[in-house]
Order: sequence, then structure tokens, then C-alpha cells
Amino acid sequence: MSEGTILVVDDELMIRELLVEILTNAGDYHILTADNGKKALNICNDYEVDLVFTDLRMPEMNGMELLAELRRDKPEIPVVILTGFGRREDAIEALRLGASNFLLKPQEVDQVHSIASKILRMRMKKRMKQRIFDFFVEERQTYYIPSEIQFTLPLIDLLTEKVECVGICNQSELMNIRLALDEAMVNAVIHGNLEITSQSKGTTLDELVAFNQLVKERSKKEPFMHRKVKVSTQLSQDHALFTIEDEGKGFDWKMIPESFEDVEILANHGRGLILIRAFMSRVDFNEKGNKITMIKLKGDQTEAHF
Repeated sequence: MSEGTILVVDDELMIRELLVEILTNAGDYHILTADNGKKALNICNDYEVDLVFTDLRMPEMNGMELLAELRRDKPEIPVVILTGFGRREDAIEALRLGASNFLLKPQEVDQVHSIASKILRMRMKKRMKQRIFDFFVEERQTYYIPSEIQFTLPLIDLLTEKVECVGICNQSELMNIRLALDEAMVNAVIHGNLEITSQSKGTTLDELVAFNQLVKERSKKEPFMHRKVKVSTQLSQDHALFTIEDEGKGFDWKMIPESFEDVEILANHGRGLILIRAFMSRVDFNEKGNKITMIKLKGDQTEAHF
């Protein structure tokens, strides 16, 4: 099995042959060559290239232009710059533009294998990490967190780190799921366990300062200080389910209107529920109103219900 496909790009035949010889003797690589950036770009479009070694100064398309094209169209391909002695400033500029490393030729060409080996091992590890999710079946997690806002974002990171990898959503949808979870957890802490109403927040700077002070005070007082928020998740190949339950009095979720098209209704019921409903496939409450269950279906166009 090949350790990877390496493309060597240099307009000097001697350098190309030297690099090919070193790589061939050192590892089991599939090696391709090109004498200018334009040909190299065509090869990258036609083959699955794992690593590019390129000279900077070449006819038709130079190495810096090739680097820019690859960073734009194929950013997953690492690029190592080959440059002549005394041109370190070019190599540094290439690193700023996204190159993974550089070699001074001809005196450092013997390091080509060590650099290739390191980069390709990292590439393989990343690929295998992604492939392992092909065998994923199910995962369940449960946390009991204190009624403190500082724990919500780190927990959301833990709960959602595999959702995109499993294929439930894309990167943009993942951000929306995180926002929905943040709204639900903050509601559970502030409005649920600490029993602070939305109206307490106000709109002026002084009112917001007073609101934040109230949150700090409540979190240190009985009976609020010992209350926990239970957060449970179930992740499978076709859905992600999140349940958030506080120890507060709950609320009358049946009063939530079926439609949020009216601006006045939106204002009365807050932004949080609107975001949650918009970003999740289904949203349900328990009878008491202190537990919310949110489901995101794989490939779903989000048709949420309360």
C-alpha cells in the first residue's frame, strides 16, 4: 500500500530526478512530477495528491502562484517550498501564504523524506480519524452542571464535537445547533434554576448591569445555589437528540403560539425559543415545562414542532 502520492515540481530536471530518487529509496510513495506550476495544477486536478514539493521560480506559473491556487481550490493539500540558498525571504513569504514548510536547495534536499514522512503521517491520521466514523453506531452522554453560565460553552463543545463527523449536519448547521443549545442551557440556568424572568433583563445599560449582578447573587443563595442542570445527549447515525432539564418551577409551554410570524409575538416570547425552533428538527417540552428535548435529523430541512 502506497504511503501517499507526492508531486515534485521544479523546472530543473536534475533537482526533480534527485528528489524522486531520494523519495523512491526512502519510502513507498507514488511520485508525480511537473516542470512548472501550470502542469502541476492540472495534475492536482486529475489525481489525488497528498503532498506537493514545489520550486518558487519557474516559467508559465511560478511556485508562489501555484501555492495561491492550491490554497484557494485545494486547501487540504500541504505544500513544501523549494528555494535557492539566499532566498529565505521568499520562503518566509510562502509560509505566510500557507506553505507547510520549506527546503533550501541543493544543500537541504536530503531532508525531503523526513519532511514528507512527517506531513503524510499527519494526513493519514486525519483521514483515519474521519474514516472511523464510518463504524459509528451510537453515543450517549449525561452531565449535571451547576447553575453557572461559565460551564455552558465548554459543555456544548463536548456535546457537539462528533455531530458533524457522523454526518448529521454540515459546518454551518453545526453552528446553529450550538446556538440553540446555548439558548436552551442559559434559559435552564437563569430562568429555570435561578428563577429570574426575562423582563428583569431590561434594555438599558444600568438594567443589564443589575441583571448580571442578580444572576451572580442568586447563584450563591439558597435554594438556587444547589440546583443542577441535567444535560443528556444521544447521537446516532441518523439523528442527534439533546435533553436539558432544570430544577426550577417550569413554565406554561402550551402558551407558546403555533406561529411566530407576528412581530409582537416574537417580542413577547423572546429570541431564544425562536432560534431553537428554527435550528432544530423537533422541539418538545415535558408537562411541567422544565425539560426541553431537541432533535436534529440527518439531512433535515428543519420542520420543528412544539
